[in-house]
Amino acid sequence: MKFSIVVPTYNEENDIAGTLDALVALDYPDKETVVVDDSTDSTPAIVGRYAAQDVRLVRPARREGRCGARNLGIMEATGDIVVILNADVRPRKDFLRRLAPHYEQGGDYVLVNAEVANNDDLFARYVDAMAAVDESGDPSWMEWTEGFSCRRDLAIRAGMFPTGFAVPICAGEDGFFGTNLKNLGAKKIIDFTITVDHVAPASFSEYWKIRKGRGRGSPQIRRFLQKWPIGTIAAWALLRCVKTLAYAGLVVPAVYVTWRATRHSKKGIRDLAPFLWAWLVEQAAFHVGEWESIFEIRRAEKCLQVRRA
Repeated sequence: MKFSIVVPTYNEENDIAGTLDALVALDYPDKETVVVDDSTDSTPAIVGRYAAQDVRLVRPARREGRCGARNLGIMEATGDIVVILNADVRPRKDFLRRLAPHYEQGGDYVLVNAEVANNDDLFARYVDAMAAVDESGDPSWMEWTEGFSCRRDLAIRAGMFPTGFAVPICAGEDGFFGTNLKNLGAKKIIDFTITVDHVAPASFSEYWKIRKGRGRGSPQIRRFLQKWPIGTIAAWALLRCVKTLAYAGLVVPAVYVTWRATRHSKKGIRDLAPFLWAWLVEQAAFHVGEWESIFEIRRAEKCLQVRRA
């Protein structure tokens, strides 16, 4: 059984070497890494240094965002199983060896545990704690985790990741893809004893960028995949803003949300005030991204209408 690890990259010069070091160190013999890159920084040069270690660089003919890069990587892959990794996720040495038995026993896609490697940093620690809150209940609802893998032929049958819209989808496509696999009747395995390390955003600028990207993805999913009218999306975004203002204004709801996260922090209750700050930044970034995306979609669709006229 061969594994193909697909890594889409865009200006990842600060992260990609650490990730590739982890990938070439995996203790499984039959594997390849396919890096799909359309960067403008030194990322392709860094990837090129690993060419002798089963790391292949693929440059797309045109930019279609992360979804398009993942699709191209899946089509270029030669393995039976594809692992979809972001450039800031580093599998542990036994990752593929631990995955293989699940596929040998009939699994179709596997979800694993992700731990934040740099949780000495506030924003990274908050991300880690909030993820732990989400995973503390029944995980059966989950359809995607960092370190996701599935059978390659099944990924193709599921239609891979959504592309071809007025604006490339930049967030939220993961769960959509997992749900498509589920709808095909694929067998899901959840094994949280298998762990990948996630290097979460640590600086304010990185954290703002990532959370803003999540906000940008929300209208894209609703418009392009769920077919909501743009006016309904704007109304929904407005309601989200009102909810956030209510949480922040009443204080207690926001404190409760962050208090739950402190229960999963190594600093415990001492992180209450810092986590409240991280939550406020997260909400602000999300809303900014959400409204920027709504206007971007509107402009892009108008341009398409003009071209077709």
